[in-house]
Amino acid sequence: MKILLIIPYRGIGDLIFHIPLIRGLYRKYNSRINILTNEVNRAKNLLRNEKTVNKIFYLNFQRENQIINSYKLLIKINSFNSDLCVLTAPSKRLTIPLLFSNSKRKLFFKKKSIKDLSKYLINQTKEILPEVNFSKDYSLSIPGSYTDTENIFISIDSRHDQNNWNKVNFINLLKKIILLKKFKKIYVNFDPSKIKNFSNVINIFKKNSKISFTYSVDFNEILKIMNSCKYIIGNESGPICIGASMKKNVFSIYYPKHTTKSSKTIYEKVKFFNTDVENSNYIISNIIKFLS
Repeated sequence: MKILLIIPYRGIGDLIFHIPLIRGLYRKYNSRINILTNEVNRAKNLLRNEKTVNKIFYLNFQRENQIINSYKLLIKINSFNSDLCVLTAPSKRLTIPLLFSNSKRKLFFKKKSIKDLSKYLINQTKEILPEVNFSKDYSLSIPGSYTDTENIFISIDSRHDQNNWNKVNFINLLKKIILLKKFKKIYVNFDPSKIKNFSNVINIFKKNSKISFTYSVDFNEILKIMNSCKYIIGNESGPICIGASMKKNVFSIYYPKHTTKSSKTIYEKVKFFNTDVENSNYIISNIIKFLS
């Protein structure tokens, strides 16, 4: 049986929320899943060891050039000649190409308010695909691992800047963590496109032997580094969701006006700090207390 799952979401966490659906489809139909998704969510990296996945293809799902992109989507869907095609986004512009496609069975998630994508996917799977068991297993299969567990991975960035804890706060946090002798390595990560924004962070810590910046490191290598670390700290974003899927000791800093505590769905033991009600000194002191 040929199955195509269309995941147009851009976020890394958004992709991880789909893992139970991918595995549920595989268990039900005993067929590896083809995935059509957005390059931004790093699916080829995150799912490259996922045995339930057949192949992953990237496509531009953006709104610009809507007619052209809709036609490209139709051509791509038809190339799979699927027995079952599932679209997980409630979008008319994406649903129309699916309806005109050659897929034998065409399913799409319905238009509803999406305040929490993880819960939306669970509920829509029950409604649209009741035969599929959504197991809530969000674990990632990451190849290889370093052996030293007394390491920390800190993500000082997120895809949405309005979610970010001030970089000055991360500088102050790093200064405190460096003083903790138990940690041999502290990995600091941010998007390489924002290197100018974080240049002062680099200048302050570039001579410290404990700190390694990973902004220029290959993403597959970053996954291995994260898998080697005992603690993952950062803004509620992709790296936090990855750390949660690895069941690490995760500390998520979030701003509720722009972000939900989504990583808690992946791993219920994630520790959260709400920047709307908890000041920076409180957050720093509590993280240090946990690390100590």
